[in-house]
Parts: sequence; C-alpha cells; structure tokens
Amino acid sequence: MSEKPTVLTPNGVVDVEEPVEEQKKETSLVVARDLLPETLLIIPLYDRPMFPKMMGPIVVEDPQLQQIILESQQTSTPIYLGLLLVKPTESGVAHAPQSVDDFFKVGVAAKVIQVSPLTENQPLQLVAQAQERFTVKELIRQKPVYRARVEYRFEDNRESGDELKAYSVAIIDCIKELVTLNPLFKEGLGLLLERINVSDPSALADFAASMTTSSGSELQEILETTSVLNRLERVLILLKKEIEISKLKADISKRIEERLSKQQREFFLKQQLKEIKKELGIAKDDTQSEIDKFEKRIKKLTLTDEASGKINEELEKLKLLEPSSAEFNVTRAYLDWLTVLPWGVYTKDNYDITKAEKILNQDHYGLD
Repeated sequence: MSEKPTVLTPNGVVDVEEPVEEQKKETSLVVARDLLPETLLIIPLYDRPMFPKMMGPIVVEDPQLQQIILESQQTSTPIYLGLLLVKPTESGVAHAPQSVDDFFKVGVAAKVIQVSPLTENQPLQLVAQAQERFTVKELIRQKPVYRARVEYRFEDNRESGDELKAYSVAIIDCIKELVTLNPLFKEGLGLLLERINVSDPSALADFAASMTTSSGSELQEILETTSVLNRLERVLILLKKEIEISKLKADISKRIEERLSKQQREFFLKQQLKEIKKELGIAKDDTQSEIDKFEKRIKKLTLTDEASGKINEELEKLKLLEPSSAEFNVTRAYLDWLTVLPWGVYTKDNYDITKAEKILNQDHYGLD
C-alpha cells in the first residue's frame, strides 16, 4: 500500500488521500503525480527557480516554517513543499514577500529528501528534489507563512518530431562548447549525463536552463513555458548568450594576462638597464640621487652644530632605507624641509613699538 503524502499548512500536518484511478488498481506502481498534494506550504526562493527533476539545497530562515517542517519530519510520510520565486524589486533584488502579489504564479512541488539538524542561530538546511510544475490557484497568507492551492502542469509526453530532436542536439552541442570555454560547466555536464535522460527534450531543456547564469526572471520564463518546443527554443537562446559571455570573459582574461606579462617584462628590463648603467657609471639609483641633492644644499647653508648633526643623522638613515619603503619617503620629506630653511640668514630687528602696534591692529582684532 502506498504512503499518503503530507500537506504542510500553518496549522499543522494533514494527510491527503491519494486519488487512484480504476485502471491503476491492478498494479503496485504508484505514479508520482498521484502523490502530489493539492495544497502546499510555500517556500520563497529569492535568486532563481528550481526546475523539475532537479535536486538542490534550500535554506529556511523563518522559525515558524522551520517548526512545521521539523514536526512533519516526525511522521513516516513524505514531505512536499511548494517552491515559488519572489518577484524582484525595481532595483533587481528580491526581498521577503509582504503580500501574495510578491510571488510569481508558477512554481514546482518539491519532495524533501534530507533535513539537516537545526543548530542555534542558524537557518534550517534542506535538500529537496523538484517534482512537477504547478500554477497557483489560490495563495493564502497566514503570517508569516503562505500556503497555496495548486494545479499541476503535467506535460504531454506525446509531443515529438524532428524539430524537437534538432533543438535537443543543438542544446547538447552548446553545452559541450560551454565546457571547453568554461571548466565550471564540466560538473554540470557530468550531472547531465548522470541524471538526465538526454532523449527527454523536456528534462534536457530544464537542466540546460539551470546550468546557465541567466537571471531569475529569465529562468522563470522558461519554467512557465509549457510547450516543450518553445522551451527548447528559449533555452537555446540563453545558451547562445552564455557562450558569447564566456567567449568575452576568456578574451578579457587573455588581454589582461598579456598586459600583465608585458608590464612584468618591462619592469625586469628596466631593472636590468638600471643595474647596467650603475655598473658603467652612467646613472645613479634613486637613493644616491636624493643624497647628492641634499648634500649640495647643505654646502650652501650656514648650520648650527645642532642642526648639522641632526641633518647628517637623517642623511645616514636615508642611505640605509629602501626607496620603496614608507619610511624612506618620510625621511626624504623631512630632509627636504630641513634643507630649504634659511639657515644663517637673518633680518634686522625693528623695535619700533608704534609701527608694531599699527601692524597688529590691522591684522588682529581685540588686542587692546
């Protein structure tokens, strides 16, 4: 006897009887669509939608949602959730939904495969496998959670033809090209060969879309496209765009690497040229040039013993420092200031009190 699915609602867990058609009673096999409940607890997705037959992690941050899921985990019946993408704002970023209008109307029912133990101050981590597309018939908000009555969008597997095959081959070729351009797609191709029946155009389209870096809204359009042929066509456009982006990235990376290599080569050549000139006595390094400049200035100054001692001390320090160090620049600036002061240059003192008073009254206020 098959297990009854669990419908999660804000008020608790409800078991739903399975609809069983008369012609299916003779077999023990249970069709997956018969297990899917008509009412689902909604889990908001903020980045991108999940596609049927895909498996992935889900983060549940709301405490009430966490409690409902953990309580339902205590039963032996499978847990089904409704995954709905939240509409992005004008800034392009999706925020926590404030009303039923903040959701797209097409999502997927997902079966919870694994629930990680809840740790303090951490969101609940789930692993879920998407089952089928659904359209929301009624979305009800019961703060802070949402639940929905849904209608499933089961596909007509009879859709076939040469055009479907042609699109499927084109998509596989695009994926192979992406792998050569971007190694990150190699893992995706491995999953494609491992989990997806490439002879199933619908599954191929969904998986190929999930591999791209397209925006959430673009992927939502793919999710909402019921016709397999139309979906394949849209996915092929996304893949072509992904190929162009990957080519552009590769070209940019190549140009940057060439530029860096050229800069590094120029740097080493300049360093070698500098050393050769030093050996030949044609040029001096930066430190020696600075020292020579300060020594010429010092010869023209009339320094006191104290000032002369301090300047010579700083000059010796400069000789030991690396030109690239911060302290070299500080010491050089200090010496530059010390050697431009008018040492030994004096003006005649003027003791005219009346003149001094006049000058102070012109430039200052309130001295009297």
